[in-house]
Amino acid sequence: MSNPSTFDPTVILDRLSYDRLRSYLEDCDNDLNRALYLYAWNAQIAAAFLEDLGRLEVVLRNRFDEALTALIASMGAPHPWFDHRALFPGRNSRHILKVIARAKRRSTRNGKVPLEQSKVIVELGFGFWRFLCAERFLTSLWGPALAAQFPHHPTPGDAIQIRADVESRMGRLHFLRNRIAHHRPIHRRVLEDDLVRTLELVQWMCPDTHVWMSELSRVSAVLAARPS
Repeated sequence: MSNPSTFDPTVILDRLSYDRLRSYLEDCDNDLNRALYLYAWNAQIAAAFLEDLGRLEVVLRNRFDEALTALIASMGAPHPWFDHRALFPGRNSRHILKVIARAKRRSTRNGKVPLEQSKVIVELGFGFWRFLCAERFLTSLWGPALAAQFPHHPTPGDAIQIRADVESRMGRLHFLRNRIAHHRPIHRRVLEDDLVRTLELVQWMCPDTHVWMSELSRVSAVLAARPS
C-alpha cells in the first residue's frame, strides 16, 4: 500500500471555485488552508443542524396532522384535512394546494396505489409546514386547531401571538435549511440563535421532547470546535 499523499490546496480551490470559497477566504485573511478548514467545519455544522431540523419537522408535522384531523372530524368532513378546501382560503393558497396535489401524486405513484394520509404527510416538506404558519391561516387553522399545539408558549391560548412567534421561527429555520440544502455558507450566521429557536419551538410543544432533542443535538459541540 502506498503512503498517503498530501493535497495541493490550490487544486482544491480550483475544484470548488473561488466564488464558493470567497466568504471563507474573507474570514480567514485569504489564508487558503484556514479557509478550507472553515469550509469543512461549515459542512459539519450544517449536518448537525440538519439532524435537529429533521427531528423538529417530524414532531411538528405530526402535531399539525393530528390537530387538523381532529378539526375536520369535529366538522363532520369526510376527507383528509388536506382535501378540505375551506382550510385554505383565498388566492394566496394556490401554492399550498399545488404542493398538496404533488404530494398526493407522489404518495400514490400517480394514482397507481390507494391514497394513505400518512404517506401524503411525509411527502409534504419543511416549507409546506412553514407556509401553514402564515397569517392568512389564522382564522381557518390557528384559531381552531394549531395554536393549541403549543401549550407551553409564554402566552398559551393567544392564537394571534402564538402564530406570529411560530412563523418567525419557522421562517428563520426554513431559510437556514434551504441554505444547507444548497451547500451555501452558514458560518456567518448567529448559529447559537438558530439552535435556540429550534429548541424553543419544541419546548412550546412538548417539554419531554425538548429534553430528548437537547440531549441528542450535536450543534453546541460542533460550534465549540469551530476553527479559529
